[in-house]
Order: sequence, then C-alpha cells, then structure tokens
Amino acid sequence: EIMSMRVCVFLCILVISPVWGESTIDKQRITDWRLSSSANVKGDGAAVSSSGYDASSWYGVTVPCTIMACLIQAGVYSNLFQDAKLESVDTTQFNASWWYRAPFSSPQGFDLSNSVTIQFTGLNYRANVWVNGELIGAESQIMGAFRYFNFEISRRMNKTANGINVIAVEVFRPYDRVFDHDQDTDLAITFVDWAPNPPDYNMGLWREVNMIVAGALTLNTPLVATKLSSSMQADLTVSVNVTNNQNTTIHGAVSGSIYTPDNKPLARFSQDVAVGPHQTVTVRFTSSAFSQLHISKPALWWPWQMGDPTLHTLDLQLFGSPQAKYQLSHSWNTSFGIRQMTSELDSRGNTLFSVNHNPILIRGAGWSPDLFLRPNMTKLKAEIAYVRDMNLNAIRLEGKMDPDELFDECDRLGILTMPGWCCCDAWQHWSAWGPEQMLVSGASMLDQANRLRIHASVLMFFISSDELPPQNVEQNYLTQLARAEWPNPTVSAASLRTSKITGSTGVKMSGPYSWVSPNYWLDPKAISNQLGGAYGFLTEGGPGENPLTLESFEATVSPANLWPVNSVWNYHCGAPEGNFGTLNRFTPPLYARYGNATSASGYLQRAQAATYEGHRAMFEAYSRNK
Repeated sequence: EIMSMRVCVFLCILVISPVWGESTIDKQRITDWRLSSSANVKGDGAAVSSSGYDASSWYGVTVPCTIMACLIQAGVYSNLFQDAKLESVDTTQFNASWWYRAPFSSPQGFDLSNSVTIQFTGLNYRANVWVNGELIGAESQIMGAFRYFNFEISRRMNKTANGINVIAVEVFRPYDRVFDHDQDTDLAITFVDWAPNPPDYNMGLWREVNMIVAGALTLNTPLVATKLSSSMQADLTVSVNVTNNQNTTIHGAVSGSIYTPDNKPLARFSQDVAVGPHQTVTVRFTSSAFSQLHISKPALWWPWQMGDPTLHTLDLQLFGSPQAKYQLSHSWNTSFGIRQMTSELDSRGNTLFSVNHNPILIRGAGWSPDLFLRPNMTKLKAEIAYVRDMNLNAIRLEGKMDPDELFDECDRLGILTMPGWCCCDAWQHWSAWGPEQMLVSGASMLDQANRLRIHASVLMFFISSDELPPQNVEQNYLTQLARAEWPNPTVSAASLRTSKITGSTGVKMSGPYSWVSPNYWLDPKAISNQLGGAYGFLTEGGPGENPLTLESFEATVSPANLWPVNSVWNYHCGAPEGNFGTLNRFTPPLYARYGNATSASGYLQRAQAATYEGHRAMFEAYSRNK
C-alpha cells in the first residue's frame, strides 16, 4: 500500500567528482564556461570552437546551469520569485539557439594510448557540439534531456602537454508543453501544473559536463544485484560495462573487491575480458561462478524506519592496453546496498512492495527540484533531512531524474526513491510520436536505468504516469530495462490500468487533488464502495493548492499584494493550467471550518491548520488500514 502527496521542495546540487589516483585515470568537471545567445554571436561553430575566438563579451557562468540559471548567475535577472515577476521575462529570446563555450587543457602525459571522453550527463534539448573547430555531434542526433552523450576526442585534442582545447555547444529549446498541446513531442522537462513554467523551458546544460581520461578500456555503470534467501543468505551478481576506445581488439581483465562499512574485505573476484574495436561488453560475476559472492547473513540496507541503511563499497579495476594486458586502464569506486526490492498484488489486487522480504507501507511525497534546476548541495541535504523529519520514507520523482547526489543522499539516509516518466506532456503525447520519439524514449530509459541501478534507495520505476503507454512504447521501455539488467520492480502506469504485457498496475490515482475533510480518509466503507479513502496504493493525492507558509509568503509577495487574496496568491499555488493555480476551491471549506480571515497572517494560519489536518488524517488512516 502507498500514499503519496505532491509536495514541492527545491532541489539543487553541486559537488566535485572524485579524481582517481593514477595519472592516466582522471575525471574532471568542465565548469567554467562563457554563454551567449546566437543572436549576438559572430561566426559558425568552427569559428566559435577555435582557440583564437574572442568570447570575452559573453556571460561568464558555472555549469551545470540552464540558460535561465546562467542568466541569474550573471546578474541579468534577480528576485524572480517576487510576486509574478517571473512573467516579465521575455520568452521569445529562448526561441533562438544559445552557445556555451569552454576552454580546457590537455592532460599531462597525454598520448594516443589514452582515451579522452567528453561526457554530457544532461543536455536539454538538442545540440550541435564542436571541439577544436570540428563538429563532433549534430542536433539531428544529439537530442534528449535524460540521455548521456559520450564523445571520444583523443585524436582531436591538442597534443601539447597542457595545450588549450575548446568545446562549444549550441543548444536549442524543447517543444514540450502540457495538457492541450498534444502535438509537442520533445521528451524534455516540465513542471506540469505544479508551478509556473520556467521561461527558458529548462534549456541548456542542466547537468554536469565531464572530461574522462583513461586508458584504452573504460568502465561504466556497475551494478550489484542481490537475491536473498528466506534465511537472509545473499547471492550477489556484479555487472559492469567495459568499452574499448581503440581500433584494435584488446585483451584485459576486470578485478573487483567488496568492502564492509568499516572497510574490511568481504569478497574479491576477477576475470579476463576481450573487447573488440569500439565495442562495449558486459562483464558479469555471479555467485554460482564466484562462490565468494555468496554472503552469509550480511549487513543489509534498510529504509530508515526498518533498520540501518548500511552501505558497502564496490571497488573495480580494469586492466588492458594494446601493449600490456595488465596495465591499469580505468577504475571505479562506488557505494551500494545489499538489499532486494520486490512487489506483488495482494488479495484485493493492490500492489504491495517488500524490502528484503518484509512488506513496507510507503509513506511518501512528490518531489520537485528548483524551478531553474540550480545546484546547491547544502540545500539538498537539508531537504532530504526534512523528509525524514516528517517521518516519510519515500519520495516520488515524476519526470525529473534528479542528479546523482540526490540518490546518494537517499542511499545514505534510507529514503526510498520512486523515479518515473512524467504525465501530461510530450512523454504522454503518444499519438504524435514517430521514430525520433521512440529512439529518444528508449535511449533515455536505458541511460537512466544504467545510472540508477546501483543505488540502494531506488525502489521501482514508473514507466508512465497517468495513462498506460501503447503496447509498442511499453515494450520498448521494458526491453531497455532488461538490457540494463534492472534489478527492481517496474509499474507500467501510476494509475489503475491493465497492460496486455505486464497485467494490472495495482495502483490508483484517485486523488483527491484538493482539501477534503478528515472523514474522507476514515470512511470504513471506502474499500467496498471504491469512492476514495485509505485503501490501496495511492500514487498521488492530498491538499493540492495549499498556499505558502507565512514566512515564505512574506519573502515572495510584496506588501501591496499581501491582502486580500488575489492573483499573486494564486500564482504562488501552482501553474495557471490545471487545478492548483487558484484558491477558489480551497477558500470556501477553509472559511466554513475555521471562520473567515481578515488578514494574510490569519488566512495562512488557518491554511496551515487545514493542510496539517488533511495530511495527518491521510497518513493515520493508511497506517490504521495497513
């Protein structure tokens, strides 16, 4: 059983990636960029990505940042959350492409036996990518907000030690609006009816750009899958993808170690690998072939209310080069949890999740990032801590696929995560989809599944939200999940639907999406009459359009708009589209129950009492009925 409500919290992240110790094994974030609208740029991509190009008049920005986040960094905009100031931003400027440009140095000791990869972990939505005057990726292929793009550039690099190279990225906005705009088909990022739309549509380099320097072979996206017996014996399967960046077959070896939380060796294993030119293979270690991966009663990872969220460490080393089979080429170090997530339909047809064979009542909320996707690790840690402070054990991420740091923090604190694709926008405009959307959706699913599969906190994946996908779309998602060896349950829609492929979803999306009196949740006939209440797996529901707290309200609304309730109040409740952008449904029951307000503080105090009362009844009723 699950209960979930939409709660907007503002997420931001930025940390420096780890640097591996060997001189030929390095990962750096390219953070210092220049930004300009193409309307103000002279020359084509070859010119812009040349070392002699003058970009001194462009904005200096730190990536990751969407165009709006960059412009806020540069001081072009400020206080955009004041009243309805966001509406004053000219959105037509984002119909033009925008250029990001960054110089970067060749690594010390670099030669053609190294691989140098530029990796984009989040690029919205289309882009032309240039390095040193050469186009390495065209917008006809480089598209998709949730895809990873890797460009091996060693033969395009300045061969001088510490020589200067230049990368230039021309980005184009997505066309991905919600509800009635069902011809928009760019599979990007929207805030549906939760918040006003960002003026730039979140276009730009919204996640990190990395330069990865390694040997001829590289590792990527490891997985440790767990199968637990009833007596809590664990059989582990370790998988990792190995890529050959050279023009010849390379023979090498993968060596791995698992360490306990106090850094004691738990298992060691290795095997040889041969990889053809520019191919990727999966190297897999199973407990049947490597008995050391059969672990007797290990310390398990648990959601925080069920036990300790124990994390182990996986250390992988990859050896191999054209010259020497046992030359270190790449290494990877990550945390993971020994745990098993499963789901089943109960006797009433409702989905029930279990962690390590123990059923769990999900007490969750909807998660939303900062409107401009700005990174701030301090804020992120505080917000995840709030999740635990509210005695919740899960968050649902609908169509956001937040950066790794969110999942790392949830791994550490024992908060379950429920990622999935978004409702109401291009992700559900299937009637207008063509080959491009099938390609982008499948590639997005594969890249995100490969990224997320190592995280202990990931409970499951919703491959759609409000509606059941067409059969070919659903099968495409399931095929990509299988390719990624996805270890967790999937649900084909976040509403009650029956798939010809996977059967009943076992969940409901009945709301409510506005305030209801507590007896809605406490109705003893709710299960039999199916009219609502605390039964089954509720993927979203709760007091939807509730206003801000007094402190937040006074910080974002000017004195002239504080009272009476007006359009600015509505603006800060949700998007103009949908149900949340007005208090017309919220105010009448509020006044009927608590009496009329004569000031902003009086109204907001009543609103906090009402929403607390509504949420409390919902959670208590689900706990009672579990």
